[in-house]
Amino acid sequence: MDNGIAKNVLNAALATGADFAELYVQNKTARTVELNYKRVDNVSSRLIYGAGVRLMRGLRQVYGYTSDLSERSLTDLAKKLAASFDGERVIKVTEFEERTGNGMHAPEQEHGAMTTAQKIEYLKRGETAMYETSPLIVNARCVAIETDEYVQIYTATQNTCRVVDDRRVRTRVMAMAVASENGEFQTGTFSPGLTKGAEFYTQTDFVAGAKEAAEDAVALLSAPDCPSGNMPVIIGNRFGGVLFHEACGHPLEGTAISHNSSPFAGKLGQKVASDVVTAIDDGTVEHGWGSACFDDEGEPCTRNVLIENGVLKSYMVDTFDGRRMNAQPTGACRRESYKYLPTTRMTNTYIAAGESTPEEIIKATEYGLYCVAFNGGSVNHTTDKFNFTSSKTYIVKNGKLDTLVKAACLVGYGYDVLTKIDMVGNDAELAAGMCGAASGSVAAAVGQPTLRVREMTVGGKS
Repeated sequence: MDNGIAKNVLNAALATGADFAELYVQNKTARTVELNYKRVDNVSSRLIYGAGVRLMRGLRQVYGYTSDLSERSLTDLAKKLAASFDGERVIKVTEFEERTGNGMHAPEQEHGAMTTAQKIEYLKRGETAMYETSPLIVNARCVAIETDEYVQIYTATQNTCRVVDDRRVRTRVMAMAVASENGEFQTGTFSPGLTKGAEFYTQTDFVAGAKEAAEDAVALLSAPDCPSGNMPVIIGNRFGGVLFHEACGHPLEGTAISHNSSPFAGKLGQKVASDVVTAIDDGTVEHGWGSACFDDEGEPCTRNVLIENGVLKSYMVDTFDGRRMNAQPTGACRRESYKYLPTTRMTNTYIAAGESTPEEIIKATEYGLYCVAFNGGSVNHTTDKFNFTSSKTYIVKNGKLDTLVKAACLVGYGYDVLTKIDMVGNDAELAAGMCGAASGSVAAAVGQPTLRVREMTVGGKS
């Protein structure tokens, strides 16, 4: 986007008294290579290209978008949005302060360093490993997903007018094995991702991950049903963090806090978790799946400590919700594309490492469950009640892993679980995921170390 055109568009938008104006320009390429049922099922590329204009005045906000980036189209859009207000100009844009990313998450190799044929061959090695694991594997789905996104974000306030440039390159692979016997089906998955380019392929042992996914699927076919009742639950690291993400992360976002629809609203400085819990949203993790140099309204991403030693320290805040909360933005405002009004979203959200080893946590548990990972669930973000299903679960007996069991269903309240975490491991890791909410689907990492909740409600078979 030419700075002169951006200046004219924002001045047209500000003519009727808005005290904040934003022009968001996006150019994103998304590529997918997929193998399914022993064939190349999909090789595709799509372009997301357009711009959105946002205006604020006090606690009023309007937004519009277009895929026509001509000056006339953008100015017409700006004038239509400006008609929402009826005041006099308070901001005049004359020039922009320019900001660019520090290159912290830049790829070592462009995606084009590998041909499509090479990527297919890469996926086929994982596919072969899954089928060779067992004759019970009936399908091996392998996917490579690449995105290369460039954004320009122009903002104008009474204090500053700026333009931010940022590039986000992400790569993710997935291996999904389906095993079947006697009419029953079970699945296993492997799906890492980072803000990296083609180097991600050589740095990821796709064959080993695919093989483990197939082994998990086969083992679950003969696993007994999970017991039910109230019991201690050990939650595994990496994707085990999805429970915190959903049950506690979303209620700490400004969208929930500013509307007083979160159980954590108004509790800054209060004890909301056990002493061993420290939770962080960190968009600055180097090459993290949810990382960027700037968020989608041009604020620098930050390391935001949400809970420290059990005490609520901060929320995730965007500019608009910050007005309701009298709080500054924390660099966690995000959107799927220019078609979405941005709002507070998580980046890389995790519970920080503690002092116990995973072996110590298991050894200290006389009887309970060890949920290694989860494959889905739901949360009522107003009540904070959750329902999650684990994808890989073991019974723990006498301080040792005993039997692999079929999926366990964990039920409870996020704010209650935080107070019942009594052991936190030293093996914190992040895992890639996609988070869907008001501003669309965005890349968000979840994570934690292995940890123990001293009591949870488990649904299985009694």
